[in-house]
Amino acid sequence: MRAVIISDFGSVNGGAAKVAIESARGLAEAGVEIVFACAIGPVSERLDHPLISVACFDGEDIWQVGSKLAAARQGVWNARAYRFLTELLARQPRQDTLVHLHQWTKAFSPAAIAAAGESGLPVAITMHDYFSFCPVGSYFDYKANAPCRKKPMSAGCIASNCDRASYLHKLVRVARQWRSDAAMQKLSAPLFIHVSDFACRFAEPFLPKRARHVVVENMMEAQKLRPADVAANRHALFLGRFTQEKAGDVLAQAAADAGMPVRFVGEGELAEAIARINPQAEIRGWVPADQVFHEIAQARCLVLPSLWYEPGPLVIAEARSLGVPVVLARSTGPASWVVDGEDGLLVDGGDVAGLSAALAELKGDERARAMGAAAYRRYWADPLTTERHVRRTVASYRGLLDDRH
Repeated sequence: MRAVIISDFGSVNGGAAKVAIESARGLAEAGVEIVFACAIGPVSERLDHPLISVACFDGEDIWQVGSKLAAARQGVWNARAYRFLTELLARQPRQDTLVHLHQWTKAFSPAAIAAAGESGLPVAITMHDYFSFCPVGSYFDYKANAPCRKKPMSAGCIASNCDRASYLHKLVRVARQWRSDAAMQKLSAPLFIHVSDFACRFAEPFLPKRARHVVVENMMEAQKLRPADVAANRHALFLGRFTQEKAGDVLAQAAADAGMPVRFVGEGELAEAIARINPQAEIRGWVPADQVFHEIAQARCLVLPSLWYEPGPLVIAEARSLGVPVVLARSTGPASWVVDGEDGLLVDGGDVAGLSAALAELKGDERARAMGAAAYRRYWADPLTTERHVRRTVASYRGLLDDRH
């Protein structure tokens, strides 16, 4: 079996790139031949393996392209990337080879989907976000500060000034989505790999009807340590970007109302608003990757109050692996991992009063301790290991190849 993995980046610069690289490494160690096609270096040392060959296209991140016109042109259709991938895929053996797209919006453009479809090889697409059907990628209206309610690429969608930047920027993304949709429609029977049950249920109606869907959660390697003593901890923890759709300001207000100490770890444009809403909040910058688990273990609970339909952030799994209970919006991917009231609490996105009540509930030591113990027990009953991820990915590959044969 051979998989051509397409990822804009050859090294880890975010969640999608990390999953693409670690998945490639795990698949190679399981005996799958990997061709890793990337556009932007450097190339991670994790791709140094006898069964991995790296094909690096000399591309640029769209945000680094010189002029706005050139960036828009590349984002809509990267002709050089199309030629590169077309030639690369034409050289692959036809038997037991498939194409797996992880990320293409930053460099490869929708040309990656077109090249994959025209190759005649089976195609799998991991849904790290919603760029496969939504022009802004998050199915979120940044002007209304709420999840989108419009049919993607409908007249109402195109007319909506919903982009974080500007309507002109939205129109460029609409043009890119038009090329993406045209390429997607030419895929004979694509396989969409979703990172949570919730994300699968949400995205499936917007994707091609002839597609197949599977759920393969991302890997999260964690050492099994003693569970955190959450009853001895006092603060709620927000760990992530301080951006509009992640709703750190909602948590700031809810924590103030509940009288719950709160710590924000990350960075973003909402930092000043968070400090203004809750002057008692502790705001810190990013911590090194090797200190994330230590940071989480100091918390009474971890909170994910996202307003958007976040597919599957692994910070929830990280907290559960340490026995730290979670409070999260029910309209996010990890909500499907949680039994509400047993190992975590689910609230409606944007509901300050509901979130405040959940935090107040966790101020009780026995409640926090029992919920943390349940989270720890349920996580380690089926941990998100790389071996688990690879096993399910290989099974999805075999299903895709069997369908083609």
